[in-house]
Amino acid sequence: MTTLTTARVETAHLADQLERAFRGGSWHGPSVTQALAGVDAAAANRRPLAAAHSIWEIALHITAWIDTARRRILGETIGDLSLELDWPPTANGSEEAWRTVLSDLEEAHRSLHATVLELEDARLEDPVAGCDPTVRGLLLGVLQHNVYHAGQISVLKKAEATPGGAA
Repeated sequence: MTTLTTARVETAHLADQLERAFRGGSWHGPSVTQALAGVDAAAANRRPLAAAHSIWEIALHITAWIDTARRRILGETIGDLSLELDWPPTANGSEEAWRTVLSDLEEAHRSLHATVLELEDARLEDPVAGCDPTVRGLLLGVLQHNVYHAGQISVLKKAEATPGGAA
């Protein structure tokens, strides 16, 4: 078992919260992976609510922002994402392409989580170019973003399962 040093107590807490929002264990409701459980490529590509993004688009969007956060923490200056990077176009809709989307999302989360576990608490107040004023603000934003989109995915799944598509 790893012993936390006092230099990494807060970052360990934030890493735990990132993990809960991504995998489960939070009281708010489904995590990202719980919301995506059982979603196949066809369901991910459908639009049960015409004006909403598809689950597939949301998964790509979450991946883009998790990876952007990690890269910003590592010192890259990344401003606003272009529309194509923020909401990447969906692929061919195959099961293989969907599995790649889910694998990329998992890898982005795993990489951010590992990056956060390596941070000293003192880094949480460091400025981050191109976004929130501090690393702490950036990580809290990722948490909020993941929870928000997990909720959206849950609503889309419910709309898909409801006759007439009403959520």
